[in-house]
Amino acid sequence: MSSKESALTGDKPQNGIKGLRHWRYDLNAGLQVALVSLPLSLGIAVASGAPPITGVISAIIAGLVFPFLGGAYVTISGPAAGLAPALLSGMLLLGDGDLAAGYPLLLVAICLTGVLQILLSLANAGRFAIFLPVTVVEAMLAAIGIIIIVKQVPALLGAAAPASKSMLTSIAGLPQAFLQIDPAVALIGGISLFLMFFLNRTRLAWLRKAPAPLAVAALGIAMGYVLQLDARHLISMPSDILEGGITLPAFGEVWQRQELWWSILLVVITLTLIDGIESLATIAAVDKLDPFQRKSHANTTLRAMGVSNALSSIFGGLTIIPGGIKSRANIDAGGRTLWANFYNAIFLILFLVAAKDLISRIPLAAIGAILVYVGWRLCEFRVFSRTYAIGRDQIIIFVLTILAILASDLLVGILIGIAAEVLMLLYLLTPSLRVVITGHFTFRQSAALFWKNLVNLFRNPVISCKEDRNGDAPHYRISLGSVVCFNLIYLDKLLQSLPGNAGITLVMTESGHIVDHTAMEYLHQTEEQFVREGRAFEVQGMENSAPFTAHALSARMSSIRLVREKARLSGRAERLSAYAAKHELSFSAGADRVLDPCNFVYLRRGADKSESNVMEGSWQGCGIRIFDYSHTAAPDYYVEHRHTLMVFSLPAGCAALPVAVITPENYLERYLVEMQEVPWDAASETGSAYRLYSQGEAERALDFARAIAPFLRLHPGLYLESRGRALLAFYPGLDLATTHDLDGFLVLARRLATVVEKGRANE
Repeated sequence: MSSKESALTGDKPQNGIKGLRHWRYDLNAGLQVALVSLPLSLGIAVASGAPPITGVISAIIAGLVFPFLGGAYVTISGPAAGLAPALLSGMLLLGDGDLAAGYPLLLVAICLTGVLQILLSLANAGRFAIFLPVTVVEAMLAAIGIIIIVKQVPALLGAAAPASKSMLTSIAGLPQAFLQIDPAVALIGGISLFLMFFLNRTRLAWLRKAPAPLAVAALGIAMGYVLQLDARHLISMPSDILEGGITLPAFGEVWQRQELWWSILLVVITLTLIDGIESLATIAAVDKLDPFQRKSHANTTLRAMGVSNALSSIFGGLTIIPGGIKSRANIDAGGRTLWANFYNAIFLILFLVAAKDLISRIPLAAIGAILVYVGWRLCEFRVFSRTYAIGRDQIIIFVLTILAILASDLLVGILIGIAAEVLMLLYLLTPSLRVVITGHFTFRQSAALFWKNLVNLFRNPVISCKEDRNGDAPHYRISLGSVVCFNLIYLDKLLQSLPGNAGITLVMTESGHIVDHTAMEYLHQTEEQFVREGRAFEVQGMENSAPFTAHALSARMSSIRLVREKARLSGRAERLSAYAAKHELSFSAGADRVLDPCNFVYLRRGADKSESNVMEGSWQGCGIRIFDYSHTAAPDYYVEHRHTLMVFSLPAGCAALPVAVITPENYLERYLVEMQEVPWDAASETGSAYRLYSQGEAERALDFARAIAPFLRLHPGLYLESRGRALLAFYPGLDLATTHDLDGFLVLARRLATVVEKGRANE
């Protein structure tokens, strides 16, 4: 049975022996991932202060181990840039400023981190990740991005800069680095940096075929030969990998030197915290891009990472976590199972055997450019603007956490960020000093309320849980108080304990004064999961709370005054409101979560799905719904993709539309794995390069495509997806639609109504 056929029968690709049937897809993906992984792994090792070969060793160990332990499906594991600053700091701490002396000691800490992760997975600790505020986690990643950029500036310029675990020291040393600039190295670094940004942002498909890191490394090698770079500006590779490339952990030295034990403990806690947070966040983000919509197992993945880390350290490798960039490359290349990770490791071994001398010619400036780009993706301006859009409370915590990390270290900064989240929630919930001064509250009452609110942040928010059978399936009505990141674990534990077919109604009671951003994100993700599983899920009582901003995942507080206030419409909302009134459609400007009851392929992808400016009603006898839609997708979890979508619904009594997708050129091709391409001479019928896919209804899909072809000729670039009684349409090449574009949607709806009427007549 082919993979296409298995998808059609609902048999989704599995790991293990069964996954080998997809070897063609995974082998090709493994090669493409290896081409990305090789320069990235070298760069991460350099950024960590370790020998470059250790990064490749880590990626190989991860690829050889992870596929056999499972936990995920299309996730590629290996060394990650997110841990490079922590590894460098740990090495300097343990080696008292000497990287060479600190590395064998760091390997002991990495091994202990792996053992601790295994123990945590056995204790089902993966679910505790939701305890951490989302904004603090994102601030940690942004701070890591800033650290990577600052520490790679000297490499881009060819300047000598001593390794330092203090960011303030590194920033203070930047002027000196500019004074030591090497023109040849700076030229390679500048061109490489430009190429990284250009290749990752160009819309020219032929330029995007080669992975940007590979192209930069290849160009760096060529320019290094031309400019005759000195060996100190090139990657250093051992002459014999087995003898000179593997460093053994210094277990004996750590055991004998008790003064190291406290430092080792600090490094283990830091690595475990960052590794665990980033690992669980990455697999959750990658799951949302998986074309087969499979769900990873957090604790199994945590255990797999623990085993991988322990083995990696034994062979002198770095810490291992799932990587967003490599996982996205795997999905885009068509990878289907964890065997792609295994093939990635095999190709990396072949590269080391066959091209070790060529690898040693890669300039450090080219590697620095790759790392600077990775760092920039973590901390660019859009990261800050997205956080600000969620709420001013979140941007305060975000910036404060970043500053704390830069001024101290990752562990201290994260703890400060968590403390800031606690204080922010207490500030929002507790009456201000003005209320005390004006006599409405006494100091004693205010202090008592402050303590009560503090306790409630960590207290079970579930007030009651009542079962109400609805036919054969049970239904539970759960009443809640305030729900925040610090007490989410109780709600999650309750939901996990209920029957797998149960419906849920969450009731936000009057005693619930706040639902924070992390809780809103959790509720959204839970609702999406229930919809995918065909289970009932409803949240009641949110109408009594006011969102901090128009963002669908913004925190909400109960406030009669705020609820009664009418939000002032934006300029776009005012235009669309007038447009809706003109066409007798209802209009709602408020942002809300997006559900996908029709199971549209396009709406399955990504996270943070939000809709706003919704126009809906009856049009040409059919239902129509037009709305602005936004979502994010790994690894750019902070970049909003925005389009205006139309969903067209058939009236009762009409024959269902075929399950089909009409897509411009190769758009969304990697996610249409459940469908087969239908031969169609689209160029002659529409004048554009469209492709047609269907799920077991090729003939009906072709008839439908031909019926809609005249419209596509007049309105090129449209994506259409029909599923039963609904059809989704939007322009992938456009951001938000103008009113002129909306006219095109209404013309399409009229055309669809005509097609439906013809179908009725034929019946």
